[in-house]
Amino acid sequence: MISAIIPNAENYETEKQIKVENDTEEQKIPLNNCATEDDKNTVNETMILQEKNNDRKKLRNGKYIHTEPTSTVNKVNGNIKNGSSQQKAPSKRSIKRKSNGAEELLDVKTPMLTPKEEVIFDSNPDSQLSKQQSDSNDEPESNILKKTKTENNIAINTEESKILHQKSTNVQQKCEYCCQKLISTDVILYPGHPNGAVEEMIALTDSRLSLFTGEEAMVHESDERPQNKITHFCVYDKNGHLCSFDTGLIEKNVVLYFSGYMKPIYEENSCPEGGVPTKDMGPINEWWVSGFDGGELALVGFTTAFGEYILMEPAEAYAPFMDSVKEKIYMSKIVIEFLLDEINPTYEDLLNRLQTIVPPKGLSRFTEDSLLRYAQFICDRVISFDASATPEDPLLITSPCMRALVTLAGVTLNRRIALRRTQSRDQKNKKITWTKATTTKLVNNMFETFFSDQIATNSDKEISGPKRHRCGICETCQQPDCGTCTACKDMIKFGGSGKSKQACNRRRCPNMAIQEADDSDQEDDELNDTLIENIKITQKMILKEFKHVEKEITWVGEPIIDDGRRTFYNSVMVVDEEIKPHDYVLIESSDPTVPLQIAKVIYMWEDKNEAKLCHANWFRRGSDTVLGETSDPLELFLLDECDNVPFTSVKSKATVIYKTSPENWNELGNADVLPEDEIQNKDGKTFFYQKKYTPETARFEDPSPDPVCPRKEISHRFCPACVRFTALQYYYTPKVFDRKEEKSSKEVTYNTVKYKGEEFRVGSAVFLISGAIKYKFTSTYHISSKVKKGKVDEDMYPEYYRKSSDHVKGSNYDTPEPFHIGYINAIYAKTNNKLVASSDIWIKINKMYRPENTHKGLTLIQQVDLNMVYWSDEVCDIKFSDVAGKCYLMYSENLDQSVEEWTAAGSNRFYFSQAYNASEKTFVDPPNHAMNIGKSVNGKGKGKGKGKAKCKSKTLESNNANKLVDKPIDYCSVPKKLKTLDVFAGCGGLSEGLRQTGIVDNQWAIEKDEPAAYAYRLNNPDTTVFCEDCNVLLRKVMNGELCDNNGQRLPQKGEVELLCGGPPCQGFSGMNRFNSRQYSLFKNSLVVSCLSYCDYYRPKFFVMENVRNFVSFKRSMVLKLTLRCLVRMGYQCTFGILQAGNYGIPQTRRRLIILAAAPGEILPKYPEPTHVFSKRACQLSVIVDNKKYSSNCDWTESAPYRTICVRDAMSDLPNIRNGWNTEEMAYGDEPVSHFQRKVRSKEPDAILRDHICKDMAPLVEARIAHIPTASGSDWRDLPNIAVRLSDGTYSKKLEYIHHDKKAGKSSTGALRGVCSCCVGKPCDPLARQYNTLIPWCLPHTGKRHNHWAGLYGRLEWDGFFGTTITNPEPMGKQGRVLHPEQTRVVSVRECARSQGFPDSFRFYGNVLDKHRQIGNAVPPPLGAALGFEIRKCLKSENNDNVGKTLDGFND
Repeated sequence: MISAIIPNAENYETEKQIKVENDTEEQKIPLNNCATEDDKNTVNETMILQEKNNDRKKLRNGKYIHTEPTSTVNKVNGNIKNGSSQQKAPSKRSIKRKSNGAEELLDVKTPMLTPKEEVIFDSNPDSQLSKQQSDSNDEPESNILKKTKTENNIAINTEESKILHQKSTNVQQKCEYCCQKLISTDVILYPGHPNGAVEEMIALTDSRLSLFTGEEAMVHESDERPQNKITHFCVYDKNGHLCSFDTGLIEKNVVLYFSGYMKPIYEENSCPEGGVPTKDMGPINEWWVSGFDGGELALVGFTTAFGEYILMEPAEAYAPFMDSVKEKIYMSKIVIEFLLDEINPTYEDLLNRLQTIVPPKGLSRFTEDSLLRYAQFICDRVISFDASATPEDPLLITSPCMRALVTLAGVTLNRRIALRRTQSRDQKNKKITWTKATTTKLVNNMFETFFSDQIATNSDKEISGPKRHRCGICETCQQPDCGTCTACKDMIKFGGSGKSKQACNRRRCPNMAIQEADDSDQEDDELNDTLIENIKITQKMILKEFKHVEKEITWVGEPIIDDGRRTFYNSVMVVDEEIKPHDYVLIESSDPTVPLQIAKVIYMWEDKNEAKLCHANWFRRGSDTVLGETSDPLELFLLDECDNVPFTSVKSKATVIYKTSPENWNELGNADVLPEDEIQNKDGKTFFYQKKYTPETARFEDPSPDPVCPRKEISHRFCPACVRFTALQYYYTPKVFDRKEEKSSKEVTYNTVKYKGEEFRVGSAVFLISGAIKYKFTSTYHISSKVKKGKVDEDMYPEYYRKSSDHVKGSNYDTPEPFHIGYINAIYAKTNNKLVASSDIWIKINKMYRPENTHKGLTLIQQVDLNMVYWSDEVCDIKFSDVAGKCYLMYSENLDQSVEEWTAAGSNRFYFSQAYNASEKTFVDPPNHAMNIGKSVNGKGKGKGKGKAKCKSKTLESNNANKLVDKPIDYCSVPKKLKTLDVFAGCGGLSEGLRQTGIVDNQWAIEKDEPAAYAYRLNNPDTTVFCEDCNVLLRKVMNGELCDNNGQRLPQKGEVELLCGGPPCQGFSGMNRFNSRQYSLFKNSLVVSCLSYCDYYRPKFFVMENVRNFVSFKRSMVLKLTLRCLVRMGYQCTFGILQAGNYGIPQTRRRLIILAAAPGEILPKYPEPTHVFSKRACQLSVIVDNKKYSSNCDWTESAPYRTICVRDAMSDLPNIRNGWNTEEMAYGDEPVSHFQRKVRSKEPDAILRDHICKDMAPLVEARIAHIPTASGSDWRDLPNIAVRLSDGTYSKKLEYIHHDKKAGKSSTGALRGVCSCCVGKPCDPLARQYNTLIPWCLPHTGKRHNHWAGLYGRLEWDGFFGTTITNPEPMGKQGRVLHPEQTRVVSVRECARSQGFPDSFRFYGNVLDKHRQIGNAVPPPLGAALGFEIRKCLKSENNDNVGKTLDGFND
């Protein structure tokens, strides 16, 4: 390599003469030094080195030739246009060989260009674009191309795009060194050496650069290699092309040289004056970045065989290349600082930071395109930075935003990193955003002592799943063990014990770390929860088989009764222990791995075969509940399960203590944990219980009082658990009562059916499962019709072939119909038996028509209220098993209040004002008997003013029709609002929902983020909002302080009655294992802070919201520990997954909700869905330890109302353009849909606020403009054309230069690969393309990621939003964020509507602050649904639904 720059080395020089028809002058061009004669199929055009201020070109060996100072490439190709070449006479080239001081001249024929060897340069439209650009600068309207639509909804561009679109399968010729396209305006020639330039070795001897006098006694090792600065420099290859040094050429061992003015290391002035002019320095062995030197820009340097050089200012010609280097280096600095400052930042958060930062002078604004362009370099920098992390530090490369970047840009982490001098990690430690958790004594005691042994034991077992292996090819994997870190010191080879088995801290493989983080982070709306069947795990299944051991068993005393089959006793002696009813026993399993099970003996007997048995009520060990290994080994849970147990399986008696909650339970927050409170298990047979457990729903509740034995004659075999179990079966089994008339043996009429605690009578309205009634019209407009695919121009739309799947996220094609509604006019059984089986119960109903079941469905469904139906006189016979529940029906004229007030006063209320005749397709007045529905005895309507707040149905006699009708149930009255503290309140979505139900008095809220705290204050002016760290506030309260630092009064113990919040899970959600370090992180997490608030204040109710993935963090350990804490405090608790879309918002948002109630209160149930929603998004059961858990909801297949779609939510909002920032404007139109009428203010002159959207970069805006409005449109529908952007520049056309064997070729034979990785080779950094309408990174990595379906996707008018995130980005996690029709992303108000916020709700800050507040919020309709369930549990005189399940059991 060095010989290449020494003048005395033997060189060959070649000249080529080309006769150009339009030129009379000859031009001599030196060919590449390394050109070979036998390459006959290519023409090498080689650039020349031009000396400054001279029209002579100088070769590297010092010879000169004459030429005109014009672009050689243009001369060579002057007559090659539109893919054709003209015939030329064979040209001669003179090869001068310098040998022994003499020169020989050899004539060699040069192969001329033939049509087969034509050079195609118009496939890249840059040259034409430059001409068009000059022509169109005065056309501001043409910044974005117009589109027309074909029948297949594929965007076809007009004449302008046709000009730009040229089909070509030829590959352009590239320089074999720098890989730049030779026929391109982008290639820049080296301008020539500085005047008086000398070689590197000579320059280094210049006295101006020397730091030493030569008389020093000793020179330090670090000073042996000279270090200097270089200014006004250029970097070029052997062909004289200026080229980038940061694109991987040096790593590929391509020879690059540089020249400039060398200056001493201490020199700060970048002027060339005083510098030593140099030439042909190098080759460059490596380049490096040495940190940011306290300023904005890093120091960049080169290393050659002779020295090291820090770069100062580039030469004018080289400045564009250095701008790119400066941009990527500064961007990597910003990214690293961002990763250190933020907790678990998302890709959208990273984009937000880059787009809002002001770059240093001379750098352009950062965009997503530039982030993806420099992704490889940025990731390399982050890994380099991670190399100095301590074992306790999580690797920055594993943060969600970096993993998303690695995935999206196709970054490879397996090559040697080019960065040699990295910023030391300890220069800036990760900012602590939250302090360590403030814990109460009980919580602290539980974590410090209670679990320590158990966690240690379990970590030995290491339940972390499959062992991960190093990639073995990245730089960190290839490094040797350092021998100095703690992990190395424990290794046997370094003299340690070898117990820890941890890898060297400096060898933490980034590929493995990213894989582990990805495994932990998997959350998909389409998780396959159905792999495990929903089987009830009974205690007998846990026990497997009873173990029969022959032992001495004798009855004690006389039998108490003999019923002919069994003889009952009161006592038995098993070996040497006497067992009586209500004693507790240990029962053995035939499987030795199953621990002893515990049960309570209820009664005992001997059968005719002389077998001695007892009837026992089971208890379940904590380890067999959802708590698993986190449970107290001594704690049991009561079940409503019992079994007949042979005494041969009874091991011995046990002691089981029932721990009741003390009277002053709510005052014990942060009290000392006394040793006498703990149960002592000295004999190994002592246990305790305090809660009942329901295995299917994982509900921990206070044990209900045992029912009293109704008859003395069965007292010897009365089992309370059997009664409760039978009552539950009875609750779900319909029964007929009040026999009326036997019309025939196949039709006996009845007056009443009891089902699910409700009474159904003639005159009741019912929900029927979808499909129970047939309708002529079922124009459910939310079910999108599939778009028929036609032929597509694959050259124009090269990525369309990826759209093979019909499934579109956010489409309602699989959304079921809502319940049908019927009005009962007869109840009958198809048997005359006294005992009527549930399958024999039938009803006759008048079927009600919803708007979508009429011939005007599509029009009506968008406009009328969801509660409105149409009466019909059509009567159907329906099996009662098709009844899903009860609803309430009224004729609207009979209401004494507005329809809105009446429907808002209770659930499941419907009204009609017209009847529908399906055969004649007409809407008419209802018949007289239908008009009487809802009339009260005195002729007035039944509304809020009558019989206030009764929770049980009353039946009233109609004055006109002798029918019994149901009075609609009002929501239960609220005796007193609950004083509420909202921790991690955000802008107040959950608080808003609870406020709408009338149960809360929002007195306090804690929110650390300032804009969100301001927003909370705007919407809750009477609430005390603490904009502080929750841990600091709790510590103050526990220390007895009354106010915070701002003088705001803190809530005191006993004042908080409802605590709600959604603590972030950052900090411990990275790795999928739960070792001691992870356990330590959990102890100090915000979840534990939230639990400590709950323990200190001991509120009546506690609601915690979190992401669905909370259930699976650390193999469910986080969920288990959370529930375990609540049980330890004495709370009743449960968990469930709810889909917010089921409660009336046009968005899929699955969330974990943990509910807890104080001892003595009623634990709320989860609300039944009110709206149908996409089946794919409604898989709400979760798997913990291979057991499936579901919430208590019964309506899993359908719901009372239709789904809410995007059109319902936002079709009334005015059109706005990209970047619109007018915060207040007029609506312009009246509300159209029921949803819009609900969220909009009732005031006539209401102002629309926050209908503003993000300003997207010109390239992104152009992409959005080219996304069709058809269903399922996304980036795969983009045309591959060059377009003029809104800033006046032009995009490029994406080039497909590799044959992707898996994807094949298009129908026109075009290639489909954009990177060498598609043919099995490593990714080529130089192959990255940027500024293209089709983002290069998406086809690059599409095969591995479901073709990136949904990115740059439009919302569907008839579909729903994906989970609303904190920053809508077309290439973010939730990519379907484009408006259904307009050229922009969704606005702040549209996102707020997707969450169900009323339009009067205020947000605070800039557009991204507002997006973040909305994306982090709990949807208010979900909060309201939870609030109504809590409302049912508030104790009052009128609330009489306790023990509802047992009602009627003794009838």
